[in-house]
Amino acid sequence: MAFGEIIAKYWELYNGGKVPTVGDRNALTFELAVTIRSICGYDLEQLMQVIPNYWAAPDGTCTQDDMDEYQKTIENALKEPRKGMPYRLKQVLQALKSQAGIKACGGTMTAPPPMPKKLPPLIKLLTKNVPWYYKPAVASAVFPALGAHLHGVKFRYWDNVEHEATFMNLLVGRQSIGKGSIKKPIDYIMEDIRQRDQPNREREAEWKRKNPTGKQKKDPRPADICIQMLIDNLTDAVFNQRIVDAHNNGQRYIFTIVDEVEALKKVTSKNSVDEVGLLIRKAFDNSLAGQERVGADSVSGIAPLRWNFNASTTPPNARKFFYKMVNDGTVGRLDVATIIRNDDDDDEPPIQGIYDEQFAAELKPYIDRLEAANGLIECPQAKKLSLDIRIENKEAAKLFESEAYRVLSYRANVISWLKGMLLYVAHGYRWDKTIADFVRWSEQYNLWCKMLYFGDQLEKELREEVEIQRRSGPKNLLRLLPDEFTREQYMLMRQQQGRQGDGDSALRQWQTRGHLVYDEVSRRYCKTEQFKQKYANL
Repeated sequence: MAFGEIIAKYWELYNGGKVPTVGDRNALTFELAVTIRSICGYDLEQLMQVIPNYWAAPDGTCTQDDMDEYQKTIENALKEPRKGMPYRLKQVLQALKSQAGIKACGGTMTAPPPMPKKLPPLIKLLTKNVPWYYKPAVASAVFPALGAHLHGVKFRYWDNVEHEATFMNLLVGRQSIGKGSIKKPIDYIMEDIRQRDQPNREREAEWKRKNPTGKQKKDPRPADICIQMLIDNLTDAVFNQRIVDAHNNGQRYIFTIVDEVEALKKVTSKNSVDEVGLLIRKAFDNSLAGQERVGADSVSGIAPLRWNFNASTTPPNARKFFYKMVNDGTVGRLDVATIIRNDDDDDEPPIQGIYDEQFAAELKPYIDRLEAANGLIECPQAKKLSLDIRIENKEAAKLFESEAYRVLSYRANVISWLKGMLLYVAHGYRWDKTIADFVRWSEQYNLWCKMLYFGDQLEKELREEVEIQRRSGPKNLLRLLPDEFTREQYMLMRQQQGRQGDGDSALRQWQTRGHLVYDEVSRRYCKTEQFKQKYANL
């Protein structure tokens, strides 16, 4: 991370993006020097190399008086008491890491990775009726509904863990930007399930009418009732009944679509954000869910949770709703999409195409193939691609020094691979370059959206975890230092480890015990061979 980037980000965060000028350069340069001196080894020469001379003229010339004032300002900053890494520096580094994570996804700070020009035929069909700026959101949002048509189907990932077609899509965008553009394609995808649900709803209503609460001898509830599409206002009993019914009638998925993510709280009686987070984590892994009750009138049953959903919200609401779930695996299990329109795009009316019988007829063969699939399905090309993406993500996380990117990339890879497997089935068990390119883009797009909306918070929480672990027990400070180190390096390491005082007594003890020798020529402390051999394998 270059010092130029650090200083530019510092001025962006703490001076509105403006550099110091006559009238404020003394105070601002002093504050900057105090902020970054710890990563410059508290060295005057290095600070003067990295902090621009704001006294210099545009052509680079500077009078001796101005140069003396510039140097004196930095010297004064070095005289301030040392208190470890300043809060401002932590904020700057965190912001730069978040930016790096976003760049690692192939986009910019204002634009996501561009969609492939050539799309798989199914995705091309489902996105053909929306303007170009809605296509990425629609291309992501259709998968929960498509996945609801797979039943009794499993896919084996490269690590030999079997997954089902679980997709939980969160569409984030500002108010009135057009998040409703995803609804029509989803309606057409779900039409056959909606028609299948309707007679089952009627049969369930008839059974309830004939067996009211309090009836002594009730007729058994028909075992073949299965209702997949859920409204967003349920009790625990209804939600659990739907889970069990779906499992007992072909291991099917239940599906929910809500206009606002807050409505997901109503899928159970608990009406809580924490319960939604728990359901998301269970659903992604198809963990057992349900309830066991003793009463004869109570719903009792446990089955794997197969639940796909679409939810929309605004950026502030997304951060608020998932605030406690950014670092517990919940956000990582979501497939996040967004709609971003530039100010110039607002002049273009969002005219959508026509959804009609022709559209439904073109969609039907893909739906039929999904409905007909069964058993364990494998695709060597998809497996190889997911392995390649895994390696690329690992290298990108190291290159951009983003721990949040690394953490989020694991499940983003799984989600994009599942999309590839679904498209593989929907296209008649055929794999081609359009599917491969779409899978790769989808993974990067999902990551970009997560880093944009949740990256800052996740980077901060992951860094705090490291701090807690680092300070949770005693550390051998000498082992953390290089074989040869200066006093400045030693003091910096002490501060990073939260040690107080000047540390002179520790240096003397290490020398007395034969762990260290001091080289008068290089002015460096050197670890002895005896110390290195003793701690080599620890």
